[in-house]
Formats: sequence, C-alpha cells, structure tokens
Amino acid sequence: MIKPFLVNYKWLLLIFVFFGGLFASISFVNHYNFRTYGWDLGITQNAIFDYAHFKWNDCMIMQPSFDNVLADHFALYPLLISPLYWVFGSYTMLIFQWAGILFGGLGVYRFVRFISNNKKLATFAVVHFFCIWGIYSALSFDYHDNVVGAMFVPWFLYYYKKKELGKALFVFVLLLISKENMALWGGFIVLGISLRHLLNKEWKELRLSLLLSFGAFLYFIIILKLVIPALSNTDGVYLHHSFNALGSNFGEVIVNIIKHPIRAIELLFENHSGDSFFDGIKSETYFALILAGGWAMFFYPEYLIMLIPIIAQKMYNDLPIRWGISDHYSIEFAPIIVIALYTFFNDLKDKKIKLAGMMIAICAISSFKFMENRTSEYYKKNNTRFYSPEHWKRKFDVRSVHQVLKTIPDSLRVSAQSQLAPHLAFRDYIYHYPYIGDANCIALLTAEENKYPFNEETYQAEIKRLINSDEWSVFAQTQAVLVLVKKSK
Repeated sequence: MIKPFLVNYKWLLLIFVFFGGLFASISFVNHYNFRTYGWDLGITQNAIFDYAHFKWNDCMIMQPSFDNVLADHFALYPLLISPLYWVFGSYTMLIFQWAGILFGGLGVYRFVRFISNNKKLATFAVVHFFCIWGIYSALSFDYHDNVVGAMFVPWFLYYYKKKELGKALFVFVLLLISKENMALWGGFIVLGISLRHLLNKEWKELRLSLLLSFGAFLYFIIILKLVIPALSNTDGVYLHHSFNALGSNFGEVIVNIIKHPIRAIELLFENHSGDSFFDGIKSETYFALILAGGWAMFFYPEYLIMLIPIIAQKMYNDLPIRWGISDHYSIEFAPIIVIALYTFFNDLKDKKIKLAGMMIAICAISSFKFMENRTSEYYKKNNTRFYSPEHWKRKFDVRSVHQVLKTIPDSLRVSAQSQLAPHLAFRDYIYHYPYIGDANCIALLTAEENKYPFNEETYQAEIKRLINSDEWSVFAQTQAVLVLVKKSK
C-alpha cells in the first residue's frame, strides 16, 4: 500500500521534501542565529508558556501596553498549540507555522486536482505556491497567526467546492479564530463565493454563502467591539486602527470610502505618508502580485472580492512597512493568487501545462529578485536569503550565546534585548528591553548590530551606566552577550 503511494506521488513528495527543507532553513536557522525578536515571537512564546501552565497570559513582553495578549490580537492558535511547548520548546510556534505552510500547499494541490482532474497541473500549482515571495517574507520574520490562518483558505475552498459543508465549516472556523482581522477576510472570501453563485443563479447556495459571510462579519464585530475591549487596559480602544488617512475609527473609514470613492482609490496607489522615502512601495507590491500571477484574478471577479480587505488594510495603513512585500503582510495573497491562476489554466483548452511552467519560472525569478533587492523599507536580507552564506552565520559565536542563556535561572525576572527575548520568554516575568520594570536581570546581545531603539552611541553609554551603577552586577559577559543581575540589598 505504501509502495504504490510512493510511486504515484513521488514527484509531489519530492516537492514537499525540497521546499520543506528550504522553508526550515529560513525559519529555524533565523531562530538559532538570533534573528527572531521579542516583537513578535517573544510575545507568542510567553503566551504559550502561560497557557501550557494553565494560566492566562499577562503579556509581559508588551508591558505596560497590555494586561492580556488577547487584548492585542484575539488569536487562539497559541492557546490550542501550547501543549506542544513541552516537546518543541522555543521552536514550537515556528514548527507550527512551517507545517501550516506545507499544509496549505497540500490544500492548493487538492483544490486544483479536484477542479481539473489533472495531477500534473495540480503538482505545478503546488510548486507555484511555494515559489511566491510572500511565503519567504513571512518565514523570515518570526511567527504570525495570520500566516497559518491563510493556509486554511485553500482547504475551505476545496471542501466548499466538493460540497462537503461540514469539513468546510470546520476549516472556516479555524480561519476565523486565527486573528480578529482574519474573520473580516473570511467574510469577504465567502462574499466572493456568493458572487459566483449569483452569476450562476444558484439561489440555494447563495443563501448559504451569505449566511456564512454574515456569521464571519458578526464574529469580527463581537471580537472587536466586545471581547477585546473587555480584556484590554486601554479603555476599550482598539490599538490596531492605523488608517487615519481615511478616518479616526473604522466607522469613519467606511463612511469616507463611500462618500469619497475617488480619494479612496487614489490612496490605494499614493504614498500618503508625506515622506518621499516611501515612494514606490505600493507600486512594487502591485508589480509583485502581477508577476506572481495575480493578473488572473481579473478573469474571476470573485477572487478580487476576496482580496478587498487585504489590499485595503495594507494600502490604507499609516505604516509604510505594511504597504510592501516584506514580513508577513502579504501572505494572504498567496493562496488566492494561485487558486485564481490555476482556475484560469484549467479553463484553457490546451497548452495549460506549458503556460503554467512559464508562470512558475516568472514567479520564481521575480521572488529571487525581490530577495536580492526591494523597495520595501527595512528589508533584512540575511533573514530571507537562505542561499546566502551570511544567512547561516553571525559575526559572533552563536553557540556560546546559547550556552550563556542556559545559565540564567528560570526564577529571574528578565529584561531582554529583542533578539534574546524569544529564547528567554519561557518564564513568568520577561520584559522587552529597554523596559525594565521590576526585572532583576538584564540580558543584552551586545554583538547585535541593530541596537533599536538606541543608536550605537546611546546603547554603549547605557551599558556603561548599568555596569558602573550600584544597582547591577555582571552575571556573565562575553564578546557577544552581557547579563546583569540586580545586587541584593
């Protein structure tokens, strides 16, 4: 039974092994080499530590901003996955994300295989999906719930297409609980399906899809207006409203889009920051979408509808980093682009395999070019370019830093520099340096080039001040790391 499976799916298995290794070489190597950060992996690490010990997370790394991590983003994956902390330690959520991306690729395969009954075309679709730049950008920056949530989309579309509604609903719920804004996206995904039902005059199916869409929007509103305010210490203010170009709250944004549609369209392409440094970021994103195969969505308006909230939350945002193709801010495009593109190929009478191969080449080459250079701000090449020797090493002895961190007792309350925080977050008290609070230990990666929020001069001055103070003593010091502990009174 195993041998026929291996024979029938050997190419598919080889693809998953190859890309699985490639993706691991980005995410896991980054973590080992101290290229993961307090914001955001450290936040999630501390959350799963608390959940695994049957406690609500008090969001120590985000102190004093939040008292509960769910008041920042209402994301339930860490709660569900937390028992695995006992097995995989600080790699738990990174492994979950890595496996999620591979699972999403399998969903793409199943969807395309179902609509086409063409194993070769479906296999090409998986390769295409795994070549899209958004996956590499997401893997280069920590763990994020929306990355895993996006991987359930092809599975939802697959089960919905097969009319296996129970499985479709289950996967849809997994999408909704990934993050509060993913529920908004889920509503638009089903609205896109509703448009196709409307065009095909499938009235019974239309009622069902509209009901699902309403349920997703209702969940989004309840989480945003009731649950998050109840958990927050910010007087009910949702701190992720970042769309001031259109209004000071979500209601104003919607009203202004309706009242000023021309201006709303202009903002999708315009650098509204007022700083010319950020020119070209939005156009680069659209260019990347076209090269990856996004042009196919213009043949299927339902897929364009599915991406309305994704494009809007990117391009209307106050923060230019979210306009671009870096980090996890583009992952939602990947499954929709591939499904639209391979729906287009499937509808062709001939040459579909040749065209698919050509588009894979264009997508892969463009992704490589974007890894080499991009307009998007603050791009960290060494975090992404798995093929570069600089990705695999640091300018300091990484192993010795890990050894020093192991000597820090779990009982200490640690204020850790960003790159150390994910490795020290499995404790009751962990803060993000330079916030110290009631910490009795400070852990600094002095060899790290990025001294944010300090520059080099102020960073060194702060170290000198701490060492020379009567409050702190040196616990451990090497060329790469400095650990201080508070002197007992």
